[in-house]
Amino acid sequence: MSSENIALQVNNVSKCFTMYKAPLDRLKQMMHSRLLSPISKNKKTYYNEFWALQDISFEVQRGEAVGILGQNGSGKSTLLQIIAGTLSPTTGNVNVKGRVAALLELGSGFNPEFSGIENVYLNASLLGLSRDETDNKIDSILAFADIGAHVEQPVKTYSSGMMLRLAFAVQAAVETEILIIDEALAVGDARFQLKCFKRLEDMKDNGTTILFVSHATELVRSFCDTGIFIDHGKMQYIGDANTATIQYLALLFPNQENKKTSSNSEEILNLEEIGIRKENVPIEKEAKHLLFDNFSETSPNNFGLGGATLHWVEIRGLENSIIFLGGEKVTVRGHFSWDREFVRDLIESKNLENNIALCIAFMDSKGRYLFGCNGFDHNLVLDGFLNEESTASFQFILPFLTEGSYFITVAITVGSLERHEQLKWYDALIELKCLQKKNNVFGTFLIDYKMNYEFLEEKCA
Repeated sequence: MSSENIALQVNNVSKCFTMYKAPLDRLKQMMHSRLLSPISKNKKTYYNEFWALQDISFEVQRGEAVGILGQNGSGKSTLLQIIAGTLSPTTGNVNVKGRVAALLELGSGFNPEFSGIENVYLNASLLGLSRDETDNKIDSILAFADIGAHVEQPVKTYSSGMMLRLAFAVQAAVETEILIIDEALAVGDARFQLKCFKRLEDMKDNGTTILFVSHATELVRSFCDTGIFIDHGKMQYIGDANTATIQYLALLFPNQENKKTSSNSEEILNLEEIGIRKENVPIEKEAKHLLFDNFSETSPNNFGLGGATLHWVEIRGLENSIIFLGGEKVTVRGHFSWDREFVRDLIESKNLENNIALCIAFMDSKGRYLFGCNGFDHNLVLDGFLNEESTASFQFILPFLTEGSYFITVAITVGSLERHEQLKWYDALIELKCLQKKNNVFGTFLIDYKMNYEFLEEKCA
């Protein structure tokens, strides 16, 4: 990686906070440190140390979008505050090349007593814009925020959505080298989120580096080039965004079966050692019948609460191994089983409906789901107490897609469509390749449509 192309360097950054049991302990510590420490050999402390970050290091290139994942309290926000310069690290350093803009907390940098337009000028000045520069951008900022006459009202009267609109509009108007977003977009409505991500794509194309924190794994997969997974203040993974989301989801849905027998159940799998894309070479049972049954239960892209197993998946209808063109009528069959006692305990403890269902999802190489099929949609579910294994079958016509790799994800779930738990999730289990011979696929896929023209008859004078 060329040093000239590096926008951000984080070098061995750690952050320690001191935690006091009572306010008086803080005073005791201050008095002890100032009065007794210089002459006392026994240095007493009245606090406990909490290391929010431990030895974090990475580099980010210009124009790269990086998604940061982790549970609440994992250290994500602390890391972003250090990068933004609002918090100092205990050890290590951050090297930032260029101007940094940040949406860390909704309403941060806004004076609640000022009007919206006054806060635009205030925020712009904090980001380094002069009054004249802000004057030149004010119309585009207000147009992007689109909150109408509310810009003349005090910000304290704004809803969270209006606050987000104004804050993002200011940040997006500044020509910044690095933009930091800490879950702020989660409060926006769907239409404004779409507007924001279109703007972010434009900024990324123009060389802006974007650090994006979100619990929405599909957004990280589709928008980010790189993913960072942090847990308990330590960086567990950095690399492909899709792989980072799998690591994160595996932490959220640990295998409860393994917890009972393995002392290493909380250890994070190293995907670079195991390989996230394990080659699943299908067995050709007969013409157009492909059987996948050599996927491992210990593969890092399998996660869930446990209590269920997928034994094999069969695909019928593809003429040439794992290659498709679009328009093929295919059948996907999966044989799976479950532990009735495990399922019974889970249903009773979490008050779930007694339904077992197999689900499949079709996604692209960036992890964006294109469509899915599941038993809940057609009320085709199984009694988890009565049965213990089944074979599910799905029939559909493959759409005409752009050329590239696509993946089938399989999940075994218990509960209902509205409220369910994943017993086992096999992420990106089977890879298929589309060789599109048609050149008229615009967007993601080609729809079957009809079109005609109508002509108005010319009236004679």
